[in-house]
Amino acid sequence: MRSRRLARALGLGWVGLALLGASPGAAEPPGRDFAVRLECQRRPTPGRVLCEAELEVERGVLVWADVLVLEAPSFAPPLRARVGPSALFMKTDQRQRLQLALAATEAGRGTLAIRARAVRCPDAGGRDCEPVTREARAVVSVGPITD
Repeated sequence: MRSRRLARALGLGWVGLALLGASPGAAEPPGRDFAVRLECQRRPTPGRVLCEAELEVERGVLVWADVLVLEAPSFAPPLRARVGPSALFMKTDQRQRLQLALAATEAGRGTLAIRARAVRCPDAGGRDCEPVTREARAVVSVGPITD
């Protein structure tokens, strides 16, 4: 019901409503059961810092995913601003892990922010799929553990 009111308020028909990603009578917003965890390895010296993004849905099938870098520390820029299926190193029906790398040029501590995007389907049939997104952050640490 809320999605119908939104469509009317924005002057959209059912097609416009579908483009917004809302479905008529949807009980919850898309992506509510979509979780993203981001972790980066700690490095004692400058070099390649590997980070892992784990994307998971509670129900349905995760059929496609990618990760966009929104923010990275100045001392460790990403080697790629977007990693997709080619960076996938673990996949099940409900979980995917993608790996991204940063090139640390000096010691430092900062934050990596990403946006994970995925397509979730109710089953492997590929019908009634919906896009889902979620942002995540992780600490990037390069340098000795003791100060």
